[in-house]
Amino acid sequence: MRWVIWTLLVISSAVGLALLMRFNHGNVAILWPPYRVDVSVNFAVLVIIVLFLLMHLLLLALGKAFDLPARVRDYQTRRQAETARMALRDSLLALFEGRFGRAERLAQAAREDERLAGPAALIAARAAHRMRETERRDRWLSLAEGDRASTYAELMTSAEMALEEHDPARAIASIERLHSRGLRHIQSLRVALRAYEQSEDWPHALQVLRQLEKRDALHPAAVRGLRVRALRALLARSIGDAGALKQLWSDLRPAERALPEVLEAAASAFARSGEQEQARRILEGALDEALSARLLALYADLDAVPTRERLQQAERWRMRHGDDPDLSLALGRLCMAESLWGKAEEFLTLSLAGAESAAAHLALAELCERLDRPEDAARHYRASARLVSAATGRASGPV
Repeated sequence: MRWVIWTLLVISSAVGLALLMRFNHGNVAILWPPYRVDVSVNFAVLVIIVLFLLMHLLLLALGKAFDLPARVRDYQTRRQAETARMALRDSLLALFEGRFGRAERLAQAAREDERLAGPAALIAARAAHRMRETERRDRWLSLAEGDRASTYAELMTSAEMALEEHDPARAIASIERLHSRGLRHIQSLRVALRAYEQSEDWPHALQVLRQLEKRDALHPAAVRGLRVRALRALLARSIGDAGALKQLWSDLRPAERALPEVLEAAASAFARSGEQEQARRILEGALDEALSARLLALYADLDAVPTRERLQQAERWRMRHGDDPDLSLALGRLCMAESLWGKAEEFLTLSLAGAESAAAHLALAELCERLDRPEDAARHYRASARLVSAATGRASGPV
């Protein structure tokens, strides 16, 4: 459309000029003693226009000639930048293809462009790391660190490589530098969690895990497994220090204290730390909600708590849940502790009737030994050993 308008303007101007010159009868006299030249005005105007156009073209040609070196330099710069971008692209493709030597060479070529120097150094560092060339990798990382635009990427890359080498201290140092600069995205928190997990720094691991849980960045099953592992480790470390154990237990969130594995670990830790009353409260609260074989076994082992009180509590659970095999086993063991041999045998036999278990056979074997019934004791010992062997075989699987 623009060209159409310009064409119309030029044609209109030409027509107007032709009409003007048609009615123009003047002359132009040029005096150059001893010469005199007379020409029409129309011819003089035409000569001036032609001379103007020639002068314009001459000046344009001279300008382009003087600009030629700069244009050559710009062309070379553009070509170099394009070559560097192509090298960076090809190095990325080679890295993903697993051709690490080629990726490193192409990344070196891409560093010819200063704007791509940092990313190219990181690609080369990744490639060298995959080839286990640690000296070259560290040299590339130091080059990337010198590029301000690649600082955060260099810290993340260093942390991830340190984790792959099982060097959590170096990974934590890089992640803490990253977090100190205000960058706390999901991937950095994931790397921090793995680093704290490798170093068994469970307080920090638990803190980061809670942040990731808020952002819904991990699968719930993974969150639960890591939380249970961290809390069990923290509770195990506090065994023997009742004050620290109580403080840790009070600092846990209600949802964390409700986990069965955590309840078991806490009760065991309190019991081994001489705080069996606290262990009793934890176990009774948990067993009021639901019966658990492991928790019932721990409850039966609280020898510092009067056996009569534990028996009465177990009877209340029996009235609520009926003849549960695990509960019957716990009742049988409590009766043995009170030397109630007949009741103990009754409960243990009832447990076996509900579900055969190695623990029930073992308890019956011990009971028969105390009652001087060696044949029955031997039979129950063999049954217990058979069940344990079968369970071990299922756990190990076929060879």
